[in-house]
Amino acid sequence: MHNGVKKEAGGIGRPLVSILIVLLMAAALIYEALQNRTQQNNDTQESAPADKTATDALANVALPELGPEKPEVDSSSMEIINDVLLSNVPKADYSYSFNGKLTDAVVVTRAGDEGHFNDGTYPEPSEDVFPLFTDGVEGDALYLDGSYGVALQGVEPLNESYTISFWFRADELFDWSPFLMIGSHLMDVGGSQSYLSINRKTTEEGEQVLPIFNTIDAVLNNSCEIRPSMEHKRCINLNEWVYITVCVDASAASGAAEGRAMGYLYLNSELIGSGEVSLLNMDAESVCAYLGISCYDMLFRASYDEVHIWKHVLDESQISSMYTAYIAA
Repeated sequence: MHNGVKKEAGGIGRPLVSILIVLLMAAALIYEALQNRTQQNNDTQESAPADKTATDALANVALPELGPEKPEVDSSSMEIINDVLLSNVPKADYSYSFNGKLTDAVVVTRAGDEGHFNDGTYPEPSEDVFPLFTDGVEGDALYLDGSYGVALQGVEPLNESYTISFWFRADELFDWSPFLMIGSHLMDVGGSQSYLSINRKTTEEGEQVLPIFNTIDAVLNNSCEIRPSMEHKRCINLNEWVYITVCVDASAASGAAEGRAMGYLYLNSELIGSGEVSLLNMDAESVCAYLGISCYDMLFRASYDEVHIWKHVLDESQISSMYTAYIAA
């Protein structure tokens, strides 16, 4: 009995041991798996703040402000000075540069001149006199030696708003002799004469006043001039380059008289005078545009460069941009 029991008990014990071993091995595997899962969770939790920090950093990066796309500037419609495009200055309606030749301009002289003065005759093109040139503000400049002037071709009537600018250097000057003159029927005094000019005058006290912006329209019997407003009215010295600009704003009618508006006189881009001007009544068939010559007045020695004419008003910032671009070189 005892042996049987022992034998029977021994037979049951061996399977139990095997089962226990299997269970222990399974428990070990389960424990190891749980440990791996715990380690992975810990790693994920540790890395999460770093990822969040990176995300926050990206969120805080300042992005450039995006505005509307700027349209491209058409260089053909804007002024270019010394290879610099002036995006705020529209191209002039008429431009005259003098780089060793005359383009859209001709030499003119007067018959019957006496001491460079004339009793009254229109300048005519000359094939016997050749233009002279000197160093200019941008490239070459036209030089008048006192024996001829130059007629600018293609200029149409300036009967509304306009702007005229040019570089000027005088070796000598005489009263009334125009630096520049544009008009029609220039010798029909008291009739249909209509013109603008820039010149010099001397007061009864002997003070030279220059530059003066004159506008005369005989049709409405208007005659106006704008002088420098400062106490010392000689604003141009001989043998130095100056940049002269005049503007007429036809929309700013003065109201003082029919056919008048506001005009402005600038020297080296600074406003030196303003006041009433005569609106002109130029005849398209007989417009004349002269440098250094008229039908009457003394010829003189002077240099010209970069003559521009716009058939509208430039504002002060545009005039300043032109002047700054020239002197920058």
